[in-house]
Amino acid sequence: MAMLLLATSARCTDADRKPLDEDSLRGYMSGEYDLIGRMPDSTATYTGHVTIRDQNGGLQVTRTIEGKTEKCAARFDTVAGDDRIPVLRIHFHLDGKEYDATYRWQSDPDNYPRFTGYVYLASIKSPGLEALFPIHH
Repeated sequence: MAMLLLATSARCTDADRKPLDEDSLRGYMSGEYDLIGRMPDSTATYTGHVTIRDQNGGLQVTRTIEGKTEKCAARFDTVAGDDRIPVLRIHFHLDGKEYDATYRWQSDPDNYPRFTGYVYLASIKSPGLEALFPIHH
C-alpha cells in the first residue's frame, strides 16, 4: 500500500509541474539591482549595479562593476535533474575572463525579485557568489 501511495504521489507531483511562464517572469524580473559579490577562488569582494530588461522575448542584462560595463543575455534553465529547479543563467566577461553565473530567485517582502547565485570560472576550486537586490524607485 505504501509503495502504491508513493508511486501515485510521484506521478501527481510530475503532473502538477507547470512550465515556466517566461513572459510573466521577464516582466517581473525587469528592473535595477544592487549587486554584491565575491570572486571565485578568492575572498575578494565587489559591488556593482545590474539592469535587467525584457527585450524582444529575452532578458538583456547590463552589469556595471568597478566602472566597467558589460552587456549579456540571460536565459531560463533548470537544474537538479528530475527536480527541474528553475534558474537564470548568464555568461559574461570581467577583467578579460569569461564567467558563467547561475541564479535562483525569490520574492522579497515587497514582492520584488531577489537573486542569489554562484559565479563560475573555468578550472576553479570554489565558485564565487553574487546577490542582486532590487532598487526601489
